[in-house]
Amino acid sequence: MGLVGLLLMVLDPFRIIRNYIFKPIATFSLAAAEEYKARKEKSVNTTKNVFLKLFVVVLVGFSVVWASIFLYLYFYYSYMPSVLHVKDVHLNIRDCPDNAIDCKPYPTANVALTNHHRFLMVGQPYKIILNLEMPESEQNGKIGMFTVCGTVKDYGYMEIGTSCRMSMLHYKSNLLKTILTFVFAPLLIFGYREEKQLVTVELFSNFLDDSNHPATNIDITIHCRDIQLYSAQLQVVANFTGLRYLMFNWPVLSAVIGITSNLFFILIVCVLSWYHWDDTEWISDIRDRYQQIVKGASKVASIEQTKTLKPFKETETVSKDWLIDEE
Repeated sequence: MGLVGLLLMVLDPFRIIRNYIFKPIATFSLAAAEEYKARKEKSVNTTKNVFLKLFVVVLVGFSVVWASIFLYLYFYYSYMPSVLHVKDVHLNIRDCPDNAIDCKPYPTANVALTNHHRFLMVGQPYKIILNLEMPESEQNGKIGMFTVCGTVKDYGYMEIGTSCRMSMLHYKSNLLKTILTFVFAPLLIFGYREEKQLVTVELFSNFLDDSNHPATNIDITIHCRDIQLYSAQLQVVANFTGLRYLMFNWPVLSAVIGITSNLFFILIVCVLSWYHWDDTEWISDIRDRYQQIVKGASKVASIEQTKTLKPFKETETVSKDWLIDEE
């Protein structure tokens, strides 16, 4: 440092260069460096704030969208019943005693309308259909028309509804049977086709379940003992109307409308909540009211305490006066 100072004294004895050249340059450089550093810190802070706000907006938007989707799915699965329920029908010939008058030996079956829980929704109309798989035999052709009856019952086996329908095999002439047998002979030989028909009997066209007497089972009776069947199935089909019809036939459009509506209302609630919590005046009002209530309660307690102390003071004064009189 001594050598540097000696050189500066030799080169600039009157401090002209140092005061008017070096010092302004150094001051300007330090000021520029400080300003650059402040700008850089400010830009870093603004960038952090921008990324933080963007993250919060994305998180809130993601949560709102998924909340609206969840609400629509919950509404859909709670409002829309199952479209189709299929139950196998196992028919048996009814055993009738000799003395029974009303009992007739017809094929009957009892089918449960529950699957560990009720699957019929109250207020929803249903179609109850019985599908009979019948062979195209001579006996079924001779039977002709036959009657199928269905009786819906509740837990107490009380009849809720009864319906009877008539049906038969579709007629085919002998010539048509011969032609079809000749055409489909390879398929019939190798078992890819059978000589049978599916007879559909619609027992109930618009069945409504009652909440007071919910349907739990249905009794199926075919009023023909000599009928021949391969199998039988009971189908319970929901007959949708109104909003359920729209939601079932146009699910994508209904989902878009429902999710958009939920999103709109959730955003309104979020915006109102944001403005409500952003305004802190109501917090100060609640604090002031709480302090007023506390002060009022303390005043009431002090007044009651003074009231309780007054009788003791009066009794003390009376006793003192009595003592003075005695003396």
